[in-house]
Amino acid sequence: MAEVMLWGPPVVPSGPLDPSFRDDMDIWIRKCVDAGVSRIIGGDKTLTLTEVANSHGIDVHPYVNYNSFPRHGWARVTYGWSLDFLRPPVDADEARAILDKHRPIYDNPQINTTASDFATKHPEYRSLTRERSYVLQPGEDLYLSLAFPEVRAEQAQQFVEPLLSTKGSGLQVEFVLGNEDENGAVPYGYEDIIVNAFREEYGKNPFDLPNDDPDWLQFRADYVTRFMVEARDAVKAAKPDTVFSATMIAGEQDDYLKLLHDWPSWVDAGAFDELFFWFRTNSDLDALERQMNHAATVINGRCRVIAELSCYHPGSFQEPDLMIEAGRIAMDNGADAVGIYRTHGVEQLDFWHVLKEFTRL
Repeated sequence: MAEVMLWGPPVVPSGPLDPSFRDDMDIWIRKCVDAGVSRIIGGDKTLTLTEVANSHGIDVHPYVNYNSFPRHGWARVTYGWSLDFLRPPVDADEARAILDKHRPIYDNPQINTTASDFATKHPEYRSLTRERSYVLQPGEDLYLSLAFPEVRAEQAQQFVEPLLSTKGSGLQVEFVLGNEDENGAVPYGYEDIIVNAFREEYGKNPFDLPNDDPDWLQFRADYVTRFMVEARDAVKAAKPDTVFSATMIAGEQDDYLKLLHDWPSWVDAGAFDELFFWFRTNSDLDALERQMNHAATVINGRCRVIAELSCYHPGSFQEPDLMIEAGRIAMDNGADAVGIYRTHGVEQLDFWHVLKEFTRL
């Protein structure tokens, strides 16, 4: 019987301050039990979820969204969408029919610039692009540099806090999309402390190299690997039996280093107990087979390998038969477990039976 996982918050009609919250949570968790779910990843970061889920034999692992270097702000562009003007209630069947047919039109983009208190107090920790500007352009994120121990310590604490507050049995680092250049490579890491260290080791100036030069990418990726080991140590020190995992968007072999996701080195260093490969906006079964097989072959049993299959994102597995076949292919090509991202998709697409089918893989 395959181990089945589910990502996302509980889909309940009440909030943590409502008297019915625990009862509503219990009803939803029972649906998870009936579908064969053994672990919920992400959740809502409430202790109530952990307590109710554990009472039914389901583990809870909160996750923390993360980029290769810690994101501490952004100049985010948000849009008004034509879908905001649905006349029927959005959860009505007639609204669903409209949503499935309507081509969304966007308008009125707004730019909202933010920075964390930590980043505001410590501009000296900024990670810079080749332009070395401290002014964010629309759509850009603000990153801090992993070259500074203070930044690494602050971020490690961001991992520890939700683990302790939820009393979860594990913690997942969820590597999400961030700034990329035209070749899909991260654009940051050009602060003096990293540039000077690279010059000393390689005798080359990063400003004379393409941003995706293999040596320059690897040098920056090594900072991420070092931090993942430090984060593991911080998490295990706080709660020694924690299952520490990471999920990355799945890709071809050459895609990961561009994002500084040198996961083979993470495995060599024993940074994680489990690695998840997130099939997020691609429902190509051939790609799934190829990428899952490569990951399992490289890891070769040194940590658990899990396939995270999305039914939520554009381009994901939104047909039940396709999702079930994706789960079968993942398991046949080395996955130790499989699961679905995320809860809202499972509810609205009625994929509970798909989770049940996963248990039979």
